[in-house]
Amino acid sequence: MISAALAEIDQIFVDTKFEFGYVTDAAGKENLIYMDEVGTPDSSRIWDGPSYREGAVVERSKESFRQLLLSHFPDPDILLNKDRMAERCALAKDNELPREVLLKVSKTYVELAEKITGKPLPVPTNAFAEIVDLMRDEFGLVD
Repeated sequence: MISAALAEIDQIFVDTKFEFGYVTDAAGKENLIYMDEVGTPDSSRIWDGPSYREGAVVERSKESFRQLLLSHFPDPDILLNKDRMAERCALAKDNELPREVLLKVSKTYVELAEKITGKPLPVPTNAFAEIVDLMRDEFGLVD
């Protein structure tokens, strides 16, 4: 279904991942939930169709950001090795990515969202409040 929808806008759905976990609701019952954004650039690889037909892969996913991070830091193993979490936390705390890098990643996500929906992406005025409201109202996870 995702692949077909993306094909309609000439994008190629290469792959995706599924992550599950358990959450305890307000009544104390454990529920299996899906924990990731299936079909989004954050959990999938999506390629631009016209570019692919011309022999180039244009990623519309977080993979370009991941590669940038791996090449940006002198010891990329810190980012890849889960046994080095303390070093990873220190790296995140002690390093600020340039604004233009963050804007480039954001642009990738926004452009794909607008291509999919065919309209400008609405930007929330208070994303944190919207998330908390959803967690409270829809799932009973916060008071």
